[in-house]
Amino acid sequence: MNHLLFISLLFSSCLIRAQHHQQKPALIIPHQLSYPQTSFQKKQQVLSPCGLKKRETKKRPPKLAYSWADPKIKFSPPPPLMGKQMGVVQTLGIPPLGYEMDGNVKVFHLIAQPVEKTIVDERKPAEYDALIPKKNKLEHAHHHSPIVQKIRAWGYNGSTPGPTIEVNEGDRVRIIFKNELPEPTSIHWHGLEIPNDQDGATPETNRPVLPGETFIYEFTLYQSGTLMYHSGFNVMKQDDYGLHGMLIIHPKNYEYKIDRDIAIFLQQWRIRPGNEDPDLVSMDFNWFTFNGFAAPSIPMIKVKQGERVRIRFANVIMMSHPIHIHGYTWKVVGTEGGPIPQSAQWPGNTINVAPGTTRDVEFVAWNPGLWRLHCHKLHHIMNDHGDVPLPIMGHGGMFTIVYVEPKDPNAPWRHPKQDELDLVRDTDGRRKSKQ
Repeated sequence: MNHLLFISLLFSSCLIRAQHHQQKPALIIPHQLSYPQTSFQKKQQVLSPCGLKKRETKKRPPKLAYSWADPKIKFSPPPPLMGKQMGVVQTLGIPPLGYEMDGNVKVFHLIAQPVEKTIVDERKPAEYDALIPKKNKLEHAHHHSPIVQKIRAWGYNGSTPGPTIEVNEGDRVRIIFKNELPEPTSIHWHGLEIPNDQDGATPETNRPVLPGETFIYEFTLYQSGTLMYHSGFNVMKQDDYGLHGMLIIHPKNYEYKIDRDIAIFLQQWRIRPGNEDPDLVSMDFNWFTFNGFAAPSIPMIKVKQGERVRIRFANVIMMSHPIHIHGYTWKVVGTEGGPIPQSAQWPGNTINVAPGTTRDVEFVAWNPGLWRLHCHKLHHIMNDHGDVPLPIMGHGGMFTIVYVEPKDPNAPWRHPKQDELDLVRDTDGRRKSKQ
């Protein structure tokens, strides 16, 4: 009985709605509810039971014909001092940036511009490949097809990351910055204690630098450490697109002489198959790079046995990276906040580099051989997430080799603490013999 009553009420409701629609032959959709909305559509859209009535349409504003580069803006060549080593830091695969003096001011030139580069070419062997004994290699293992991946990104002076700016504590610096991107931008000096109007966090501190414009930053450096520079405008897009680099301020005095000083900027990208343009809205990253290169195209770090090595890591984008070294225990000696006092330094062989931070590590290269340096997130040491099913894969992503060249290739292996242990054993032996 209840079921029949429910069906009767439902039928009556449908009949009433049908009569209602016959009385109203058209449904008016106000402009503010229409999609897509445009400022010049002023007429109402009329939808009848027979369908959408023909209405007047006006030409919409043309969409931007470019997003990566403006064809009307001609790219400048790298500044004349790009590639001139005037410091001591080696940024793997990235040319150094020299400066000129204007009185007592160090003058640097940076150009924000579109960048095209090959991040990996797996057809070419890694730089360290010739150092691996042939007997260690599996000649007939099943490997995936070699990948060649290019990228269209944004950077500085033709590179992503941009060149490392290397200065000293107490320097007065001037950065002449030109924008050759298709949209406004600025430079934020990450971690620097400088006047507010030089911070580059637009629009809070500055007006954005429009395409084709030049802006001059100038300030004095009252701190030291490994810091960064990156975009301060439309950050969610521009930082992810490759607009970042390192700024290293050497202290007035180092506690120890550093023989090899290395800089590595950590990056991640989402590049869909068959594309060169990164997907800037995806969190599913599939390419991970040191200084814009993925293994096996990342240069190796070559040092001599006995040298003191400092490696500086920087990260400004999305993900944390636990960077691990084989064969050594290093000390963490610095952050983006500056040098860490010796009493507060801590040992380890894995350091997590979170977004917005830098980490400096040091060790003495006593242990000769080929030692891996890589991110310890497994998807971050393969290229494009690998094939399915997974074959035997070569090294990819955030991976390189620290090659410690031995002083004497024929010398027996010896740990630095071996003399100390031998002394303890000799002392214990003498005690036992007296007893």
